[in-house]
Amino acid sequence: MSTAPTIAVVGHANTGKTSILQTLLRQRGFGETSPTSGTTRRVEDAEIRDRDAVIARVLDTPGIEDAIGLRDAIEAREEDRRLDGRTRLDRFMASASGGEEFTPELAALRAAMDADVLLYAIDARDEPQPRHLDELAVLAMTAHPVIPVLNFVARPEADVARWREACARQGLHATVSFDAVVFDDEGEHRLLEAIRTLLPRSSDAIDAWMRLRSEQRAHAIHLASGDAADLLVSAAAAVAVTEPTNDDREKAVARATDALLERVQDEEARTRRRICERFGFSGETAEATAIEVAEALGGVELLSQASLERAGLWAAGTSTGLVAAGAMVDLVLGGISLGGFTALGAVGAALGAVGASGSKIIRRLRGQDEVRLGDAAIELLAKRQVATIHALLARGHAAIDPIDIDEAATGSLKAFDATEIRSMLKKARDRAAWSTLSAPRGSMSGLAAPARVALSDDVAGLISAEVGRQH
Repeated sequence: MSTAPTIAVVGHANTGKTSILQTLLRQRGFGETSPTSGTTRRVEDAEIRDRDAVIARVLDTPGIEDAIGLRDAIEAREEDRRLDGRTRLDRFMASASGGEEFTPELAALRAAMDADVLLYAIDARDEPQPRHLDELAVLAMTAHPVIPVLNFVARPEADVARWREACARQGLHATVSFDAVVFDDEGEHRLLEAIRTLLPRSSDAIDAWMRLRSEQRAHAIHLASGDAADLLVSAAAAVAVTEPTNDDREKAVARATDALLERVQDEEARTRRRICERFGFSGETAEATAIEVAEALGGVELLSQASLERAGLWAAGTSTGLVAAGAMVDLVLGGISLGGFTALGAVGAALGAVGASGSKIIRRLRGQDEVRLGDAAIELLAKRQVATIHALLARGHAAIDPIDIDEAATGSLKAFDATEIRSMLKKARDRAAWSTLSAPRGSMSGLAAPARVALSDDVAGLISAEVGRQH
C-alpha cells in the first residue's frame, strides 16, 4: 500500500524554504516570509489532502545558520571514524538536546530525521560556498534521500549550471529547478517525479498529488475564464444613454463615454480580483496581486496609451494612437456621422455611438444618443483578460517583493488574436439588459437570459482554449 510521504524543506537561512512550501501548498498564508534571514524559528507542518485522504505531509524548518560549526561539532565527538553518519548524528543529537548551542540547526535536524525525503533549498543567485558543502554533509548523515531544489531560478543573476555541477560533485544528481515566485508547472512535476523515484513506496500518493494539481489548475482556469467571459458579455452589451441637456452633443457624448469607461474599468478591476482568488490569492494578497497584474497590463485605464502600447495597438505619430484593423469607429449621433470624433482622441476612435431608432425614437426626439464600446475596445478588453489569467498561471504564491511579470503579460497580449471572440460578442450588441454596466439600467432579469448564459459559456470556452494554447 502506498504511504503518504513526509517531506522536510531544509537548508541555509533565507534561501526561500517557506516560499517553496507556500507554492507547493498553494497557500500564501503558510508560514512567514521576509527578505531578512532566520524568519522561520520553529518547525511548522501542513498536509496536502485529496478529498479526505492525506497525500503528503510537509515540514518547514529553521535555517541552518552555522553549518561549518555544526559539522565540526558532530565529527569532533567521535574518535571512531568508521561509524556511519546516522550513528554519529544520533549520538550528537542525544548529547546536545539540552543545550542552547545550534538551536535552529537542532530543530531542523530533528525534522529532517523524522522525514522521508529532504528538499535542500538553494538560492540559485548565490555562489556555492564551503558552508553549502557542510550543510549537505550533515544532511547526508540523516540517511534520508536529499533533493537539491534550486530556487529563484527565474532571476537573471541565477546560475543554474554552476549549482548543478556543485551538487553533482557531492553525488547529488537529481537536482530540480523550481522557482517559488514565478511558478512553473513543469518544475513542480519534475520535483514530484524526483520524489517518486527516491520513494517508490509513495508512488500512488505522488500520482494523487499530480492529479490533484492538474484538476485544481483546470478548475481554476475554467472559473477564471467564466469570470472573464461574463465581463466581456456585459461590456459588449453595455449602453450608456446621453442625458438630454442644452449642451452640444459632443460634450454629452463625452460625459456618457467617460461614465461608461469608468464603469467598465471598475468592473474589470473586480473581475481581476475574482480571478486572483480563483488561483488561491485572497484578501490583501489578492488585492496586491491584482494591482501588480494591472500594472503589467498597462494600468487600470482601458484605453490609456500604456494599455494600448502593451497590446500593440499604439503607434507614435498617429492621430488616434490606434493602428489595429477596424479600430476606427465612426460616432453616429442621431444618424449624423461625426467620423472619428477627434475631440475624444483615442477614446473616441475605439467607441461607437448609435442613434436612437425604432422603439427608441423618443430618445432621438429628446436629443439623446447611445454610447457603447467599439469593437477595438472589446478586443483589447478580451486580450487583457486572457493576459491576466496567463500572468497568474506564471505567478507563485510566495512573492516577498513585487516581481517583473511584464514579459508574461505583454507576450500574452500580443499573442492573442481576439477576432473570433470579438465576432462572437456581436450577439450581445443592442442587448442592454444583458449588462450590469448599462445606464440607465433596465431589468436585471436579462442577466439570466438563456441566450446570454449560452454566449458567456461559449466565450469562456474560447478563453480556456486560448489560455491552454499559450501556457
